Amino acid sequence: MLQNWFILLPELAFVLFMLSAYLVHRFRKNQTSKTFFTLGKMFLWVIMLLTVIFYNVSAYPQWFANSSYTTLFKIVMYFVAMAWFYLASKWFLNKNRPSYLFYQLGFCGLLCLELLISAQNFIVVAVLIPLVCLISWKMLRLHWDESSVKEVSRLYAFFASLFSLLLLSGVLVLYWHNGTLTYDGLQHIFTAQPKSGANVIAVCFIFAALFFMLGLAPFHSCFVGMIRTAVLPVGGYLTLVVPLAFLAVLMSYVEVVFSGMSELISPLLLTFAVCSVIIGAFSANGETNIRELFAFSSVYHMGFLIFALTGGEHNNALSAFSYMLIYILAMAGVYTVFLGMKSRGNYLSALTSVNGFSTTKPYMSAALAVFMFSLIGIPPMMGFLGRLTIISNMVMDERWGMVAFMLVSLLFWVNAYLKVIRALYFEQSQTSFDRTDKAIYICLFVNILLVVISILNPGYLLSDAEQILLGKH
Repeated sequence: MLQNWFILLPELAFVLFMLSAYLVHRFRKNQTSKTFFTLGKMFLWVIMLLTVIFYNVSAYPQWFANSSYTTLFKIVMYFVAMAWFYLASKWFLNKNRPSYLFYQLGFCGLLCLELLISAQNFIVVAVLIPLVCLISWKMLRLHWDESSVKEVSRLYAFFASLFSLLLLSGVLVLYWHNGTLTYDGLQHIFTAQPKSGANVIAVCFIFAALFFMLGLAPFHSCFVGMIRTAVLPVGGYLTLVVPLAFLAVLMSYVEVVFSGMSELISPLLLTFAVCSVIIGAFSANGETNIRELFAFSSVYHMGFLIFALTGGEHNNALSAFSYMLIYILAMAGVYTVFLGMKSRGNYLSALTSVNGFSTTKPYMSAALAVFMFSLIGIPPMMGFLGRLTIISNMVMDERWGMVAFMLVSLLFWVNAYLKVIRALYFEQSQTSFDRTDKAIYICLFVNILLVVISILNPGYLLSDAEQILLGKH
């Protein structure tokens, strides 16, 4: 019993942070936006250390299992969260807004996401995903203009409830038809027995909930609406942190739990990938809001990432993970630049409002261009390696139609980014931009440094990940 408590120390550290933050909020009079970040940073370092120490032992293996695979995704998620929490503290400081609820909800969300990554039973999944939806809804409500979020939060609540019910229905059907909800038990059943109609329906319901959480089209409207409406710290959290956990879950289902149903899952993934790429590319071209444009960018890249999981046996997990890492690295840089797009204390979002941004902020404009080039996949950026890996797998599978589709869709997507380049460099500035915090420049420098390292030697970022992901199967 005592050993289980030691193994659960990372989860207990999350609870201890939330209790400590509440006590600080309740009894400390002098609190700033940095107060809760500093507290959270210390706890995150402890959590990461404990996660590494207990990387392959589990307290209740029938419910949760720790492994190199789960640890890899957790550590990456924690590092991304810490970086974004630091930048978010600058936003709260500049806006002179309280940050207590953001950090409480952020850590509560991290706890749910890390448990979701380690889950080994669909009962846990059916409980945690609605909780993640509730936390996302509460985060969306962290807006001081209630009228601007009222409609979007109501729409998200409706669809989140709908997909949570679909998930629950799928889990109930799985249990009714198979008598078990453990990952190992279901994997054995789906591998050994013929596929029944009930299991097909259950799997479709479960994947629909995952697609909604990843913001895949045609379930993307809520995600795009939240990114457009939410305050910048919340938008960054939903774009950078949450997808990592759900990618880990999706990869586990595709490659392990439901591997025996690949003839159903591959066409399902392919359909949603094609839909997301088309809607993401075409919708972004019609956007005049830069945050919404990059929200559709996320839809497009999630679709492109799903392509990596639809191929044969050519290192699909590694391709998906490497592409996600590239996407997170570039989008983190984009959101860092968003924090510098500020005029008279207001963070700008209209594309026309950043006209001539390069005139007064040349370094930030150049950084944004580098991140966009990486997302496009222009050599020698690491984004080129990510795209090349996925397309190479399709070439080896002789899926020439998909290769042609992905290359053509890229042309439409590039046009959307050219709109941003034109606004930054070729339009006349009509906005006076505020002085940028030095911390934003430091974060951009670190981000660019990681991009340079990835260009010179991608193995630095992926060497250990390759062994872990390939060893999972």
